[in-house]
Amino acid sequence: MYPKFVKVVTYDEDDIWMSTKLKNPMKGSLQVVFSKSDSEESQTAARRKVREKTSLELPQMQYLVTNQDYNCNIYICDIERFKLRYMEPEKAGLWKHYSWRRFNKIAR
Repeated sequence: MYPKFVKVVTYDEDDIWMSTKLKNPMKGSLQVVFSKSDSEESQTAARRKVREKTSLELPQMQYLVTNQDYNCNIYICDIERFKLRYMEPEKAGLWKHYSWRRFNKIAR
């Protein structure tokens, strides 16, 4: 059975990459790559969503955990060598660096 959602946390040596939601619900909140898995294998769905939202073709991702409450597989990916592109200007703001400390506050 496939998870309902996938989430990918992209990071580099110093920071997490997140963007701001521009529309409701949750307008103004920070987000990582997150989406429905569309009945695909989890890692396939995660790679597709990262490509759609950032233009990155990820060579590797690391599975982190499954959030059972939301049926969501969460992956992390070091993208130090890559540059995220702004692919959904009608839905989200630019991808920006946020410190690990701020990310930990938000994620709680």
